[in-house]
Amino acid sequence: MVKSSKILDLPQGLAGEFLFNEPLSGHTSFRIGGPAEMLAIPYGEHSLAELLVKIKRQKLNYYVLGNGSNLLAEDRGYKGVVIKIARGFKNLSRDKNRLTVDSGYSLPALVDYCAREGLSGMEWAVGIPGSLGGALVMNAGAYGGQMADSVKKVWGLTPEGKKLKLSPKQIDFSYRQANYPKGFVITGAELELKPGRRSSIKKAMALYLSKRKKNQPLTLPSAGCIFKNPPGDSAKRLIAVAGMKGQKLGGAAVSVKHANFIVNQGGAKAAEVLALIKKIQSQAYQRLGIRLIPEVKILGK
Repeated sequence: MVKSSKILDLPQGLAGEFLFNEPLSGHTSFRIGGPAEMLAIPYGEHSLAELLVKIKRQKLNYYVLGNGSNLLAEDRGYKGVVIKIARGFKNLSRDKNRLTVDSGYSLPALVDYCAREGLSGMEWAVGIPGSLGGALVMNAGAYGGQMADSVKKVWGLTPEGKKLKLSPKQIDFSYRQANYPKGFVITGAELELKPGRRSSIKKAMALYLSKRKKNQPLTLPSAGCIFKNPPGDSAKRLIAVAGMKGQKLGGAAVSVKHANFIVNQGGAKAAEVLALIKKIQSQAYQRLGIRLIPEVKILGK
């Protein structure tokens, strides 16, 4: 991939780390993905705002990345700027039952903090390897809980680098979905939790984590659940009934432990994962009349 002059000029005067032709396989939990023309890691909200202004001025494409735990990056990579929200966005503060948390804060670290402080409402997220920002983008959830249950406000920057604060009503959360303005970059949120007994919180976390370890292929790279659960059913069950459990293509395979996971068994390509996704959808529709909707995000398509 050849770096454009616009990309080369972008970092000048900005505080952050800037990597050219950076393989996205090193920045996603799937361990799959071609090179980003540039990977930008701004060191704070001010440098992020300046970066967005430059990107808009030069009419470049951009994509915002957290821990990359619900993402499949295509083999051809990404032409434009991938903005990684990491260092500089990892602060947390507390005021009684309310937490102010930066979007780059680790979801597992947030769950552990809540348990230590006796705050209930995030137990469902134990073992999910993402960041708060990613969880807010997709309204992550499990075991009857979801991000929308705790969110009071979400803030961030517009493509023009302007600050914007949103209420849950404006975001309009729904199942594994949230509606933010186009190009909006989440930088933080205010969460409201409930007081709880530490022992009860930790007991629930232990139960959920035990279920994950028993039912999910946590030892292999993946992007978590590939499809959303249809109303009143589970994608895991439907994929197995459709005969796709254990199916392989190159280094990618439909997990025999949890059929709604596609795992990277070693050297998998995004094209192989995408082909498996299409085959699962085709088989589920032909055999069961069910249209499975992907939950995983595709970068580069």
